[in-house]
Amino acid sequence: MHPIRNFLLVSLLLSSRFCMGQNYHAINGSPYAGSLGTGYNPASIVNALYAWDVTPLAVQVKQSTNAFTINNYSLLTAPKKAKISIQNGTKERYAFANQDIRLLNTKISLNANAAIAFGVNIRNFVYALNGTSNWQDTISQLSDFMKINIGNLPLSGKSAGSSWAEIYGTYAMTIIDDGKQALNAGITVKISRALAGGYANAAGIFYVPLADGTGYLVTGGNIQYGYSANFDRISSNNTSVANKSGFLRNAFSSPGADIGVEYMVFSSGEEDEGSEDAYDTKIGISLMDVGGNKYRYGRRSRQAAGPQPGVTDSVLENKFRSVKTFDNFNDSLALISGTVSTPAGNFFIYQPTRIVINADKHIVHNFFINAELTLPVLSLASKNVLYIKDMNLLALTPRWETKSLGAYLPLLVNTLHQLWVGGAFKAGPVLLGIDNFGNLFSKNKAQNGGLYLAFTIRPQKKYDPRPRLTAKEK
Repeated sequence: MHPIRNFLLVSLLLSSRFCMGQNYHAINGSPYAGSLGTGYNPASIVNALYAWDVTPLAVQVKQSTNAFTINNYSLLTAPKKAKISIQNGTKERYAFANQDIRLLNTKISLNANAAIAFGVNIRNFVYALNGTSNWQDTISQLSDFMKINIGNLPLSGKSAGSSWAEIYGTYAMTIIDDGKQALNAGITVKISRALAGGYANAAGIFYVPLADGTGYLVTGGNIQYGYSANFDRISSNNTSVANKSGFLRNAFSSPGADIGVEYMVFSSGEEDEGSEDAYDTKIGISLMDVGGNKYRYGRRSRQAAGPQPGVTDSVLENKFRSVKTFDNFNDSLALISGTVSTPAGNFFIYQPTRIVINADKHIVHNFFINAELTLPVLSLASKNVLYIKDMNLLALTPRWETKSLGAYLPLLVNTLHQLWVGGAFKAGPVLLGIDNFGNLFSKNKAQNGGLYLAFTIRPQKKYDPRPRLTAKEK
């Protein structure tokens, strides 16, 4: 039964929605964000307090799922005590995972009205989503699963994952500046290198009870899965160097872009004297991650439509019980499917294109509050378009910061309507943040949350070629 259980978990339970974004929420809107600000709006690099900054390394990890719970573990406890349990019940199950690494991200001010940024990013998104289904950890046979899900038909699920490396260059400039207000615009151009990708879809899975009540007959269903061909180059007979070289060879490159504008109203009152910045309100709008990654189908990718006559739960268990390899699985699938084909050519997985609206308000001295709304764009695309999604929906972040110190309290509402209360601090070149304090203080929340860490080097003195005058000075 174990192969069947694994198949159900992968195809139906782990087929859930994954979304995550390349955001370091705490510093979004901050004039100290520097090159990291290109992750939410390329126009942000003009309004920077330093002539240059370099982030040699920044790392972010996020995850969220309702398919299982990690018990007896928090970031403050030993992982050896952790236990994973399936979440029972009837519901749509999902899982999210995202990681990104930023290397040598650099921002340079060309003059008072223009700036550039550049760097390398490695990014990975995975998502899975299944339709409503019932799962109990007491299930021991496929017929048990089919019995408790007879009211949830048809069963369905989908998943996709994409990893890529990108080299980017950003240019931003001031379009309007009359001393009271300013409008900045920026664009990022990227060249992405597709590293690995894949997807799996299952739809229209129907079955009916057998007349003698001894089991269930499968009457409908389609399944399709594809993966990038570079996985076929990995072999246990090769050295690790040869496998790595083969995996990265013949990867496709593709262009991408971000574009954004920021409108600022400058401070004009005595109450703003002594603050670390001179604006009162800043509003930015950007279109992020326009582009996609191209992959060639691996030779074990398959499309299967409809079952053959007489496929019952016992037939499925017999066919898949001895499955140990991908080839075994494909052979078994061919024996129970009406038609099976191998997709050829290329497939595309589009990046998480979205509109980001960010508003930053100066409260007093070094206190600010930032609000951000993320609106997906590709959710309006055809259902046949493969794309990954960004998890972010709404963020509200009060912050206090100077050049050397910072304290942040981001409140996050994601697309699954989860509320995360996080925190971050900055000490010199180090920024450390957590998306969900539950990861620290609760022993059953580790499956929902994330961490980010960035090292940023700045010059000793602030760069202020356009000092703003307060009303008193004017």
